Amino acid sequence: MDVHPILEEWLEQWVWPTPFRGPGVDFRMRLTTERLMPVWNRIVTRALEGAKATEESFNRGDYTRALGGYAGEGPRMSMNQMSTQLLSVSIADQEKYLDLLRMRARQLWDEVKHGSLHADVLILGGYVHKETELMDDSGANFRGSRSYFGLTATFPHIHPLARAAQNYHTEAGACLGIRCSLEVNKHPLAIHENLSQSCEELMHFMEGKYQMDMFCLTPEDQRPVEEALDYLLSPAFIQSSTR
Repeated sequence: MDVHPILEEWLEQWVWPTPFRGPGVDFRMRLTTERLMPVWNRIVTRALEGAKATEESFNRGDYTRALGGYAGEGPRMSMNQMSTQLLSVSIADQEKYLDLLRMRARQLWDEVKHGSLHADVLILGGYVHKETELMDDSGANFRGSRSYFGLTATFPHIHPLARAAQNYHTEAGACLGIRCSLEVNKHPLAIHENLSQSCEELMHFMEGKYQMDMFCLTPEDQRPVEEALDYLLSPAFIQSSTR
């Protein structure tokens, strides 16, 4: 596989280095090379193409693409999604997964902040005058993709580490997509929308990386991650999440 230079640089910076040794690291490395690198490579190619289209829309004063971002990361969806992830850890397992819970609590704050950045674009671009007006806009409050509704709703019923698979794979896509956007799109609102998110999405990726290296030590704990990736990488899911 010809690895895109953007992906290759990102792998060298954030994926391969690890302070850990052991079965969790071996497990993550195998998933990365066998299952995820080809997908991430395609994400970079599509993101670069999409960034050009986004730049064109921003330059002609069309900021409605931020509606999709707000629908996925506005306060309602962010709080619903991340509180669900916190509830996936039972009382009996809270001591074992204390680091995991702290990371997810931090991610809730980040996701709500991202919603605020999308709102800034919509306000400064003249789509609305203030964020509260978005409460009456269905486009700002609904995402039909199962990536936001179906999978999120299942997390309380499965292993707490299943979320690590989503953070490691999906947030990698977010990191790479933002990097591509900032590479191409120099519109001030696009930079405002993406710049701080690049650090925060990286933290979410590193959360998944840390949890896999630290906690996925046995086949029993590795299985939920594999199963979550089976879902995230399935053709039906990919098709529904890109509509």
